Amino acid sequence: MRKDLVKYQDDDYNVEIEVGQATVAMGLARSEEWFRVRTEVSKDSPLLTRVGLLQTYPACIAGTLSVRNLPKLDGEGKIVLDEAGEPVLYPEQLQVEELTVESYLALPETLATMWKDAVFELNPHWLPVLARDNSEGEVEEPNKETS
Repeated sequence: MRKDLVKYQDDDYNVEIEVGQATVAMGLARSEEWFRVRTEVSKDSPLLTRVGLLQTYPACIAGTLSVRNLPKLDGEGKIVLDEAGEPVLYPEQLQVEELTVESYLALPETLATMWKDAVFELNPHWLPVLARDNSEGEVEEPNKETS
């Protein structure tokens, strides 16, 4: 299985996200997440919001193999410890199993973009497909050929 590692750090996060080329199980998980989220997304939401929530969010969830939240480092690259000798963590910790639609939308855009791009690089068949002839502007369900 091909894999990629997304590394992201800012004032709130220091995280490594390992994403992988989809297995059948990952494709099924993506479809299940799509159907679950579909009930939460309003048809009145803007088209690109629906694309992000119905395509990008399920792909990131299903395409993620692991997430590693890293502690703060000092200027010399050493782990910063608190008074009790424990590593100091960043204010935000990314937990995929607890990532809701709302918390996904609250992620820094740069982090979400890097994550999405890595997932779609390994799984181009998961790229969003918009219904051009659909007058209601609905987002199509996951690629039926692979899900």
